[in-house]
Amino acid sequence: MDSAGSAHLLTATLQALQTPAGRSTNVRTIVNNSAVTLSRLTNPLNVSLLTTQVLAAPALWNAPDTLPIVQAVFDIFRLSTIERARETSRALSLTEWIEAVVAGADARIPRWKHALVSAGVLAAFDAADARLPFTARSNLEAHLLEVVNFHFEFLSSGIESHACVLAISNTFRVLSEDSKYLIDYPALTGALLPAMFLSMDGYQTGDFLRQIDRGVPLGASGGALAVVPSFSLTDFLARPFIRNMGGLARLAATSMASSADAETINGALSVLATYSRSLVSIWRGTQLSTLPDTAALSHDHAQTNTAQLWQVLKSSLFSAVVVLESVVRTLLQSHHLARNNEIHSFASQIICILRDLYFITHRTNPAAFGTYTFVYHACVDIVLSNPSQAESLAGQLAPVQIGALPTHPTDILRDLYFLNTLEYLVPACTPRFCTSIVSPSLTPYLTSHITPLLREPFESAHSLMLAMIGCPQLVESSYKALPRYIESVFAAYPRFLSTRQFRLAIASLVKYTSPPTALSGIQRDLPDVVLEMLCARVESADAKTPVQAYVPPRVQDLAPDGSAPAAEEAAEVEPYTERDVCILAMLDALPFMEEAVLMRWLDVAAGYVGNTARGDSREVLRGRFWDVISGELDVGRSQLAIPWWSEGGREVVLGIAGY
Repeated sequence: MDSAGSAHLLTATLQALQTPAGRSTNVRTIVNNSAVTLSRLTNPLNVSLLTTQVLAAPALWNAPDTLPIVQAVFDIFRLSTIERARETSRALSLTEWIEAVVAGADARIPRWKHALVSAGVLAAFDAADARLPFTARSNLEAHLLEVVNFHFEFLSSGIESHACVLAISNTFRVLSEDSKYLIDYPALTGALLPAMFLSMDGYQTGDFLRQIDRGVPLGASGGALAVVPSFSLTDFLARPFIRNMGGLARLAATSMASSADAETINGALSVLATYSRSLVSIWRGTQLSTLPDTAALSHDHAQTNTAQLWQVLKSSLFSAVVVLESVVRTLLQSHHLARNNEIHSFASQIICILRDLYFITHRTNPAAFGTYTFVYHACVDIVLSNPSQAESLAGQLAPVQIGALPTHPTDILRDLYFLNTLEYLVPACTPRFCTSIVSPSLTPYLTSHITPLLREPFESAHSLMLAMIGCPQLVESSYKALPRYIESVFAAYPRFLSTRQFRLAIASLVKYTSPPTALSGIQRDLPDVVLEMLCARVESADAKTPVQAYVPPRVQDLAPDGSAPAAEEAAEVEPYTERDVCILAMLDALPFMEEAVLMRWLDVAAGYVGNTARGDSREVLRGRFWDVISGELDVGRSQLAIPWWSEGGREVVLGIAGY
């Protein structure tokens, strides 16, 4: 382009930048025109002039929402540098052009805006076809780090700090290792996490949920008409920090790993705890927590259901867990924190944070989320190494109303997290704690009428009860709750307990109540009581119709386009009947019986197997009986069972001899 054309283009761009911001201002057009003009200028004075004008332009900086403008200005310098680096036949060399751009950020421009210039130029050289001279790169990196380290140290929030966060997050990948070493990581962590989770440019401490809830139209769940304009999730997702939350989370994790001291960790966990507590509290108080997946979130046809909302919530969960993973790795590697016993307190805080986020995690299938699984189980293991801390944590997780079933779905999920976590912590709990907290918390789920909403905590209560029964120090608490638990096991199958869970429960009950366990010292005939109840169930159970395989409740996400999910598959038909399952449960319990009791129940079990009329069931039961006899009994029990088998037991199992 000749000098006249460049002058005309520069004049037009400067006029657009000086126009006061208004509704008609098209920021994207200004960004594109400014980037093109800046890349084509060959006079260094004009390059510096345009840089100065961009950093002070009323058309950009007088807008009410500043961070998108920060992103726009950053894009101007990044795009213009990419364009300029592709052309080498200009009168002004690339190094001279960059020097002229940096010179435009003079003393009249606030220092935090200088970071946008250096970061924008550096970010351009992330492209494969862009090369930056070593001296120019070193000067830009030094300039950028000088600005951001200053603002991170003295400012923890505000547009100045957020602009520096945006600048460093977009350039971290291209910084040299020497420059990365010079970053003030504790200060960066202190600025980055509040920007991500607490600021209005990030997740707003969960306040975006209130804004969405206000716009939910009548008919979504019987709520009130919207009294304010609908909150646009599309616009929210397009915000600079939200759009780049994955990159910010990775940078925060790197920063945490590089600033492994107790003060930084405590500050990070404080931010995440504030966010998680606020998020779940706001969620519980809105109608969003009770809306079905097909509910409308606004009158905007582009936002017809909750799919976008759950994507935002999941993104916040993933970001938090990525940071927590870095914290946990630091805890595991720091000998100093371990010596000062701070590690147990930090692990407890993390488990409480995960509890508050569980209403999101529950929807994402946490077992498939490897990072979450690592963080959760590592923290549980850390806490268990200090029994007093474990019981203290269990008390923090306990239900708000002990002994009563909650009615709100969010409170039920909170109880579910408590029951699941306590299954690991209960071996470290005292009998007094279990009597006053644990037993009253799980009893309502074992004894109440089970609905689909209560099915998962019902299963977890069963698992927790089995964990309690297996703890020698909790024998008195377990014995008091045992009768009611045994009744609930038989009442729940097959409608609410799967075949696997029912068989496991019966085998565990026999195992934990047989000598030499502590429970057997209180009442020696407990295994016989359980097995007699099982016999009564065998006599009354259906022996003809195969049971429907239990399908655990599973929340299906909507498709990315917001459409409804595909219909669930029909439940599988298991290869055996309810009577078969009861007999299989008896067979599973044989290896745990006292030797004198074993001989009696071998005859009973063999008789049931031999009298089975249904062909498929008979083969399954015979195979299972032989597996137990031949491979699952210990030496002492085998010395009793093998002669029994050869002296008539085999014929009873095969139905050859009468029972």
